Amino acid sequence: MMELERQDKVKDLGVWFDERLTFKEHINEKIDKAYMMLGVIKRNFRHLTISTFVLLYKSMVRSHLDYCSSVWAPYMKGDIEALERVQKRATKLIPSTAAFTLQ
Repeated sequence: MMELERQDKVKDLGVWFDERLTFKEHINEKIDKAYMMLGVIKRNFRHLTISTFVLLYKSMVRSHLDYCSSVWAPYMKGDIEALERVQKRATKLIPSTAAFTLQ
């Protein structure tokens, strides 16, 4: 008879599940991927209009942050703030965004 190994975390359909269902691994992975996509936007699109940036942000960055969010919905203050920092950094890519927020 073969014994099963205990796993601390498992990835299923792109979502990391840990034994306490805190989704720390998943949230950190998605934040890192979102920052990578912001870097791609920053390096490859020098002169952006607001409408172009919003289109790029929603398709390249926010899609990573929203993937399966109904499963791993952040409830801890630190996780929520970390996700919001991605958006804050994104708004700094456009110089004329003093009153602009991403919707």
